[in-house]
Amino acid sequence: MKQIAITERRAPGVAERAKRLARTAPSCLLALLATPATADPAIVAHEFIYESAPFPSCHASTIAESKNGLVAAWFGGTHEKHPDVGIWVSRHEGGHWTPPTEVANGIQPDGSRHPCWNPVLFQPKDGPLLLFYKVGPTPQAWWGMLRTSNDGGKTWGDARRLPDGILGPIKNKPVQLPDGDILCPTSNETDEKVSRWTVHFERTRDLGKTWERTRPLNDGVAIQAIQPSILFLDGNRLLAIGRSRQDRVFEIRSDDGGKSWGPMSLGSLPNNNSGTDAVTLKDGRHLLVYNHVGGTPGKWGGKRTPLNLAISGDAREWRAALVLEDEPKAEFSYPAIIQTADGLVHVTYTWKRQKIRHAVIDPERLAPRPMVDGQWPANPGPKASPITNGAEWKDGRPVSLPGARRPKVEGVFVYRPETEWTYSHHQSLAFFKGRFFAIWSNGRQDEDAPGQRVLIASSADFTHWTTPSPLVDSVKDDKGVERVLTAAGFHQHAGTLVAYFGNYGPHKETTHLQAVTTTDGEHWGAIREIGVPVNPNHGPQPTASGRLIIAGNIAFPYSDDPSGLSGWRMTGIYPKEMAATIKDDPDSFHEVAEKQGWPAHLCEGSFYQTEDGVLHMLLRNTGRPHNGLLWVTESRDDGATWSSPTPTAFSDTNAKFHFGRLPDGRFYYVGNPIGGGRTPLALSLSRDGTRFDQHFILGDAKYEKRRPGLHKGGEYGYPHTLIHGGHLCIIVSRQKEAVEVLRVALEELK
Repeated sequence: MKQIAITERRAPGVAERAKRLARTAPSCLLALLATPATADPAIVAHEFIYESAPFPSCHASTIAESKNGLVAAWFGGTHEKHPDVGIWVSRHEGGHWTPPTEVANGIQPDGSRHPCWNPVLFQPKDGPLLLFYKVGPTPQAWWGMLRTSNDGGKTWGDARRLPDGILGPIKNKPVQLPDGDILCPTSNETDEKVSRWTVHFERTRDLGKTWERTRPLNDGVAIQAIQPSILFLDGNRLLAIGRSRQDRVFEIRSDDGGKSWGPMSLGSLPNNNSGTDAVTLKDGRHLLVYNHVGGTPGKWGGKRTPLNLAISGDAREWRAALVLEDEPKAEFSYPAIIQTADGLVHVTYTWKRQKIRHAVIDPERLAPRPMVDGQWPANPGPKASPITNGAEWKDGRPVSLPGARRPKVEGVFVYRPETEWTYSHHQSLAFFKGRFFAIWSNGRQDEDAPGQRVLIASSADFTHWTTPSPLVDSVKDDKGVERVLTAAGFHQHAGTLVAYFGNYGPHKETTHLQAVTTTDGEHWGAIREIGVPVNPNHGPQPTASGRLIIAGNIAFPYSDDPSGLSGWRMTGIYPKEMAATIKDDPDSFHEVAEKQGWPAHLCEGSFYQTEDGVLHMLLRNTGRPHNGLLWVTESRDDGATWSSPTPTAFSDTNAKFHFGRLPDGRFYYVGNPIGGGRTPLALSLSRDGTRFDQHFILGDAKYEKRRPGLHKGGEYGYPHTLIHGGHLCIIVSRQKEAVEVLRVALEELK
C-alpha cells in the first residue's frame, strides 16, 4: 500500500463550534426506558432525535458512543445536493437529544459553496471522536474531510481535508482492528455516463494523519457496489457487505485483517440500490439493517420500505429479526447501527427525509425466524395473553359464561329524566363521610355534545338518593362556545374528596382534566386544573406502592402525590414521537392504533395488580377491527412504562368494564362480556388474575328509553364499582339515559 501524508488545510467558513452545555451526557440508555410501548419487545425505545430543525430535509445519519455518551450526525438542508446542505450533530444528554447544531458546511475560499454528504462518526479506543464527511458538487467529484472532538461532540477542531485519493469511510463506520489500526470501508463512483461503482478500503494507524488504501476490489461492471460495512469473523477474517445495483447485497472477504481481499460476490439478501449497515455483536452474532426489497425494473432502485433487521451466527445464513418500519410509499433508509458498552444496539435512519429516527434494541430479546426462499416471514401478530374468562362462543361471538349463577341483586334508580337533559353516562361511585356519592355526565339529548355537564347525587343508605344537581354546570370558552364535560371518577385522601372531569371543545380540541374538591360533601371548591390532556375512564386508582394511576384510552398518567391533585406525568401506549402533542380524548386512540400498526383500536382501560407487582391494564377493542376480545398492556415498573398491547382470551362485546379486587383477594371484572346491546351485566372472579372462571349474572332487565338521542343505547353501560359495607356496589347507565345503582352482598359470591 502506498503511504500518503495528510495535508492539514483549514476549511474556511465552517460553522461555529457547538456551544458548551452545562451537563455531560450520562449513560446511553438514560431515560429512554420511559418510552411508550413499541411493537416488538426487543425494541427498548423508538424516538425522533429532533422534532423540529432549521432545515426541511435530512439524510444519511451516523451514530457513535463517545466517552461522554451517544452522538448522532446527518446531513441536512433544502434537499440532497443543494449547496446549503451541511453536517448537523446532536448529543444524547440528560436523557434527551440536544437540538441539532451545524458543525460543517461546504463554503470554499472563493466564496462558492458545495453540499456536504454522508457524515460518519467513529470513537477509537484511545483518542478523540472522529467525524468524517464529504464535500463536493456530486458523489463523483466530492472529497473527504475530517474533524475531531475531545469532549464527545460538544466542540470540534478545525476541519481538515483528507489527501487526494482518500475519501474516508464513505457511509458506514470504520472498525478498529486488534493492532489499533482503523480500517475504513469506502467506495468510489466514477463520472462516466454509466458510473462504475467500486469498493476499496482505507487504513490509518494514527487517527487520520497518514493513510494507506487498497486498489479497487471490483471492476464496477459485473457487480456495481458501494458503501460497505465490515463484520468480524473468526481470527483475522473479515466480511464486507453492502449496497449494489444487482438487486442483492454484495459480499467480499479478507483472511488477513483487511490487507487483501478475495473476489466480490452477491449474497442471499435483496438490495434496492440503497444503503445498508451491519455490526458484529460482542457475542459473535451479526446484525444487518437494510430494506428487505429488491430493485424496481427501469428505476434507480427499489422501494425504501420496509426497514428490516436480519441476524446471523455465521454471516452466511440470515434470519429475520424484526421490522423497524413498514409504511407503504414512505422512505426509511440509510441506516447506521452500533452496539454500545451496555450491550444494547442503536440504529439511526432517515425517516421520510424529514427526520432522523433512533431505535434502541436489546439483542437478547430478538426472536429470529427463518427466511424461506429469501422471503421475509409474515408477521405472526402479537402473542396472546393467557388472561381468559372461558366464555363459550357461537358463530364467532361470545354467547355464554359457563356455570354462571344469579345472586340476589338490589337495584335503585338514581336518575330517570322526563323531558330534558335526557343523556346520562360515564358514572362513578364513592363513599365519603357516611354517604354514597354518584357523579355522571349529563347532556341535553345527544352523547358528548356541547353543553354536557356533570351531575351529582348522594345517599346515606344506598336506597334513597337526593335529587341530582349540577356539580359542574355547562361551561363556555372565551368565545362563548359551549364545551363538553365528562365525569371521570373520584379519589379521596386525608379527608378530602376529589371529583374529576374531562373538558374539551366541540371538536374534541384542547382536552384537559379538571377537578373540584370537598371536605364535607356539601360545599365544593373552585375548578382546578390537573395538568394532563386526558379525558379518563375511571378515577385514579392506587398501586401497592401508593402511586396513583389514571386509566385513559391510550394514556395512563401517574402521580406520587397522594392527594391526586398534582405531580401527574404522562405515559401510555402511544409512540414517543406523539408525546409532545398527545391528547387522550374519545377519538385520539384511533390515530395511535393506525400509527402503531395495531390490528385493533384500543380504548377505555381498567387495571389490576397481581402479587408479582405487575399491573395489567385491560383495554376495550373497538371499531371495525373488533374481534370480541379484550387486549392487555402490562407495566412492570409501577406504571412508568407499558408493554405493547396483546390480545387476551377474555371475551368482550365492545363495551367498557371495570376491574377490581375483593377483600378476600380475588380479582373481579364487571362488564358485558357476552350477548349484545350491553346486556347482560356480568361479574367474573379470579384467584390468580389470569383465569376468571367464576361467573355471575347481575342484570339483564330491559329499560325502555324515554327520549331519543345520538348514540343512546345499551342496557347496562359503563359500569363502575365500589366495595363498601360487605357489598359490591355497581353504578351503570341505562340506555345512556337513566342512572342505576346495584349492589350484591359479598356473601353471595362465595
